[in-house]
Amino acid sequence: MEGLLRHRNRMVERNRLEYGISYDDINWINYRDALELELERDSLLSDLNDRMRFGYKGTKTDVSRLSPGCKLCAEGQWSCLFINGKCNCKCFYCPAPQNDLGAPVTQTLTFEDPYEYVDYLRQFDFKGVSFSGGEPFLSYERMLRFLKVLRKEFGDQLYIWGYTNGTLVDKKKLKTLADEGLDELRFDIGATHYDLRFVKQALGIIPNVTVEIPAVPDEVDLITKSARELYDQGLSFMNLHQLRLTPYNMDKLMSRGYKVAHGPRATLPESEIAALKVLKNLRAVSADLPVNYCSYVYKNRFQKSGLRHKLAPQTLLEWEDITENGYIRNLSIDLKKYPKAHVELEQAFPAGEKGIQLDNESGRFRFKLEHLSRIPASLPVELGYRDVRISEMPGEIPDFEEVKLQETRKIFIETAFVINDMEILSSLRGMLERIAHGNARPEEWYASDQLFWIAHFEIIEEGLSEYY
Repeated sequence: MEGLLRHRNRMVERNRLEYGISYDDINWINYRDALELELERDSLLSDLNDRMRFGYKGTKTDVSRLSPGCKLCAEGQWSCLFINGKCNCKCFYCPAPQNDLGAPVTQTLTFEDPYEYVDYLRQFDFKGVSFSGGEPFLSYERMLRFLKVLRKEFGDQLYIWGYTNGTLVDKKKLKTLADEGLDELRFDIGATHYDLRFVKQALGIIPNVTVEIPAVPDEVDLITKSARELYDQGLSFMNLHQLRLTPYNMDKLMSRGYKVAHGPRATLPESEIAALKVLKNLRAVSADLPVNYCSYVYKNRFQKSGLRHKLAPQTLLEWEDITENGYIRNLSIDLKKYPKAHVELEQAFPAGEKGIQLDNESGRFRFKLEHLSRIPASLPVELGYRDVRISEMPGEIPDFEEVKLQETRKIFIETAFVINDMEILSSLRGMLERIAHGNARPEEWYASDQLFWIAHFEIIEEGLSEYY
């Protein structure tokens, strides 16, 4: 369990750094509370087992009837365009300030020109787009302009949806959006204290109307009641998110007494419990509304992996592979350390074989994972993983690919090693292959820090988060 324990310690230290002097003011979960909440979650999941279907490695439910937009998100085919950064509501759970209209932005890239955004979508072959904010209806004309251009350029090949708190919605705007091809509109009814009038205006106008809100622990009954009322009037979908703590919303969340768990980001286990309770309540009264619980671990694992899978092919070299988690795997042998290895490798690999590279300049023999079993056991193999990111301008990282948008604009895909020259002894080669092919049990790669890191870069972990 060394690998798992070290990982958890890293997560705790990361949170300690993020929250600084406020760290000790946070109601961090203790062992007893964690155990009780996990038992409650297990009981809810057991009750729901025959009434819903988990998917995406057990991080999302109910996946039997997801919104088309949610399916695209899970497949890594979704681009979220933040139309603005300003909101007219003051939700206690909002993770960041929303005070600046700004320019439309996605993945740190600004897009004032809809046609540049069209090029971006085509370059990376996205199949879905959402308009988020802020509150998109504060920039209604801007949103409408993008919608018109996207529908003109892509026809019905692009699924387009929007987000809103509903306070600025009216039937005229809704009809215009529907006429211009908006497929779905998602309402945060928590922002309006569960005033359902705004959602009801969209029913019968927008093809798919969805409620998408955080699962607030002390509002389970309100959420259930609202969902039943809207379902009876034609609501298409309900999406429930797990609340997470940020430095911005910390004081408001802590004033409510919620418990906080560690992880890549600080999250609220009671929010997860609340989402499952809503789902159980709705199934108990035979409400057939599709309810999608979107856990934080789903977002952290699948959304990030999806973006990496979009970017990685732009920088992939012939002897490299893209892992399930979207990182670029690099296997090599340092020939400077083993000068006689040339002879053994030439015998094992005929000239012209694909998926290998002999680089005399750097003194490296590089190869794909499929060739690992043919590498002589006497030669230590070095393993590395590259990450990718997209940026407006190239930074200090020297390795990047240039992507053109329209005639004058360029964006950059940067890549850098996040793990490099990790020595894999011959005794661990089989475990590397088993992890990469999804055949290793977590208990096996929990055993050491090295195996844990390999699993982190190779695979998308299964299951909901453990509370600690």
